[in-house]
Amino acid sequence: MLARTATLLLAAAAATPAFCWDGFGHQTVGFLAQKYFSSEANATFGALAGLSDGFDIGDAAAWADTVRGVDNLPWSKNWHFINPKGDDPENHVCVMNYPTDCVSQNCIIAAIMNQTSIVLDTEKPLIQRRNATKFLLHFFGDLHQPMHTSGFKYGGNMVRPVCWNTAAPCDGTRSLHGVWDSSMPRKLRGVPDETGPEEDKAVAVAWAEDLYDLQQAEGVNGGDVCADLSGPRCILNWAAESNKLVCSNVLNKGEAWILGNDLSKEYFDENAGLLNTQVGKAGLRLAAWMNAIASRLAASDDGEWLGGDDL
Repeated sequence: MLARTATLLLAAAAATPAFCWDGFGHQTVGFLAQKYFSSEANATFGALAGLSDGFDIGDAAAWADTVRGVDNLPWSKNWHFINPKGDDPENHVCVMNYPTDCVSQNCIIAAIMNQTSIVLDTEKPLIQRRNATKFLLHFFGDLHQPMHTSGFKYGGNMVRPVCWNTAAPCDGTRSLHGVWDSSMPRKLRGVPDETGPEEDKAVAVAWAEDLYDLQQAEGVNGGDVCADLSGPRCILNWAAESNKLVCSNVLNKGEAWILGNDLSKEYFDENAGLLNTQVGKAGLRLAAWMNAIASRLAASDDGEWLGGDDL
């Protein structure tokens, strides 16, 4: 059974990334984070994530979206978001209560903490720690997409159909969630709706370079980013920050306006900078978190940071 599970998981790792932040968005977060990795983190997560010439950190960061289907790891689906029950952006109320809003600890905040614990546990099998590493590389991207931290109409999935490059009324299936996941990142980086994995990878590399250059010009070094592994304090703060953006930006004009206007115009122009900022924050904060994990592992008494059974 263990051999079959390992085969399924490794096969999934090679699959083409898709879904949230449109694949190349998650890859961008991974590539950006890697620029801030300590030498310990580079060595640790190169091994733990199984990085190679054919599977780089961008692929690892997008992996989690390829395994949440019915034939792979469907129980991981709810780990990508949290749906706060008190959200009411129509009345300018965006609020998150943890752990109440994380039913049965089945949400992105608990998932990040749980997967962190698995990576730190050198007694766990390597295959489990490998997948936990890739989940972490992915979840930081989700955490910074505001619709992944909102309970309003299932994270905006039921705010539809919305117009994109077309006049209202719309008769398609595009949702507000999809606009933030896919339409806006593609417009921001000048990427057509239909692209192949090689083109997406090139976009991700370029986007990460641009974000890194911007952060360096602003004097960012990552050293003051929260990285307290002992509890969810940092993750909670970042999730609450994303949740507040639903009121201040995502739905500040109200659902009726969203449904009645072409979001590729005024709406995109107003939120493009925020989108860029959120992806940049995700990469920087992911790096701080992974550096802290690597430091903790390097300081373990036995020095056997890899641990576990071989694949």
